[in-house]
Amino acid sequence: MQRVADRQEAMETQPPAPVAYPSGLTQREVEVLCLLAQGRSNNQIAEELVVAEGTTRRHVANIYEEIGVANRAEATRYALREGLLALEEAQDETPSSNPAP
Repeated sequence: MQRVADRQEAMETQPPAPVAYPSGLTQREVEVLCLLAQGRSNNQIAEELVVAEGTTRRHVANIYEEIGVANRAEATRYALREGLLALEEAQDETPSSNPAP
């Protein structure tokens, strides 16, 4: 019984395994991809993530290369297909110009 207790304690003290994202994307690249898929500009992404716009452009270029896409529409389709965000999240979040009655 002591061996079992020792093993359980050892397993509880180990750090959690890192999350594996598709195509070898990093957590930050997934964050950028999700914001991009929500229709955010590079400047808006940079502001939200508190990084320089050039850093965002570099992330976007890396993402395109890693997932094999050429533009934002293809990147959005990839994010949806891989389950990185839901369709509702990818839709434009700006209020409609024709509010419901």
